[in-house]
Amino acid sequence: MRRTVHSVIEIPIAEGAKGSSIPILILENGEISLLCLAWARDLMISEENSPPALYQAIQGVGLFYDFYVLCQNRLPLSAENVSWMLSRFLEARQHGNEFLHWRPVRRKTARNDVVRISSFSLFCAKNFNHLPINPPEKTLIKEMSFQDRATYHQILAMREKWDPLSHLIPATSMGQGIVYASPLKIRNRSPSRTNMYDYFPPEKVWALINATPSTRDKLFFLLMFFGATRESEPLHLYVTDVKVMSNGNARVVLADPIEAPYNWDDTFLGKRHGTRSFFLNERYRLAPRNNLGMTDPLRSGWKGMEYSAPKRKESEIEWLIPGVDKLFAHFHKRYMKTTRRYVEDTHPYYFVNEKEGANFGKPVKLSNMIKAFYRAAKRIGLEPSDQGVNPHGARHFFGHFCASYLRLPIETTKIMMRHVNLQSTEVYYSLSMAVVREDLKKAHTRISEELPNFCAEAQKALKKESSHDD
Repeated sequence: MRRTVHSVIEIPIAEGAKGSSIPILILENGEISLLCLAWARDLMISEENSPPALYQAIQGVGLFYDFYVLCQNRLPLSAENVSWMLSRFLEARQHGNEFLHWRPVRRKTARNDVVRISSFSLFCAKNFNHLPINPPEKTLIKEMSFQDRATYHQILAMREKWDPLSHLIPATSMGQGIVYASPLKIRNRSPSRTNMYDYFPPEKVWALINATPSTRDKLFFLLMFFGATRESEPLHLYVTDVKVMSNGNARVVLADPIEAPYNWDDTFLGKRHGTRSFFLNERYRLAPRNNLGMTDPLRSGWKGMEYSAPKRKESEIEWLIPGVDKLFAHFHKRYMKTTRRYVEDTHPYYFVNEKEGANFGKPVKLSNMIKAFYRAAKRIGLEPSDQGVNPHGARHFFGHFCASYLRLPIETTKIMMRHVNLQSTEVYYSLSMAVVREDLKKAHTRISEELPNFCAEAQKALKKESSHDD
């Protein structure tokens, strides 16, 4: 167990929607770190950080506090040794620390901790005249090391792929060869890109869906495997986001849980219009699930996506293969008749707890759906340690299927998977060797039919060389 003298707790915020909270750093003597509280408030209000980002920021400062108290014995800090101590902390995070029972972490994780601590230090320096730990320094790119210059040019090249204002970079200080960097740096290894992500085995997809007796779970799995949803995204669906069209097909819309516009009827105020966040607060005194605290069991994340309807901040699910939309509609009708119709109007969410008892009808937890996935996988003989057998492996299956079997243009797959950047889609466009071998087999058959003389000459050459060997 990790040795620590701090704790991080989330304190509910009385004002606003139910579920809002702010992380608090509790020090060794049981006192609240008021500096961290002020910083957390600034991150939440001024910079609009998400609950996970807030929690990780405060946790990073807490880890540095552990290192300072337990390993450095509260060494008096000066301009000379404060940066030295941060570098020692960095080493402890990267390589582990036996005394604190810290395990080694990835370089990216260690770097993020240093960035958080430096940000907290700059906030305290700006607002409370404290000594900054790792202040950024102005430097010229031509004075940087070869590796840093290469990284700089790589960043500029990658930025051109996603930033519509990249043509304005030459007018910025960065474009003019001036950068601001912290003196304490972490050298990253060159990123090793695998040919493709681990995807759920295609031959087991339908077996997994059929292995669960729950209609709710079947709907959830269909969205992940054939709608390319991340495991947390379906938990933000409202009942009104799922419709069965006149042709019998299901239409499912993913909308931004905070900013997407929404219309509803109020018993006393009549027709209402606002954002989904406003609707949840006014109608149910709830906060969007991605705005709940990290320790709230109903919390569900939301990663940015490319919306097919940007003004409404929503995207319609594009089904991977024909027929799934009708199958989803079939299960939807059954789910609404047997489960969802009996849920009291205490929230708008589509996926609910279906177990009889006090929790029936409440929004289902992400942990429950993940457990349902692994239960179904176990029924068909799969283990979590098997390649691609995890909820996110379903989304990777979707991308792999688009690239290797449907052979869709990468731009089409990008839209279907709702990727913001084309780079996120590119990883799926490294064909598996099985697909490559199958393509070669088909190509050889075609060549033998279209170029018979060419293939005959190749066979003659092979026989000739074989006879010499004999």
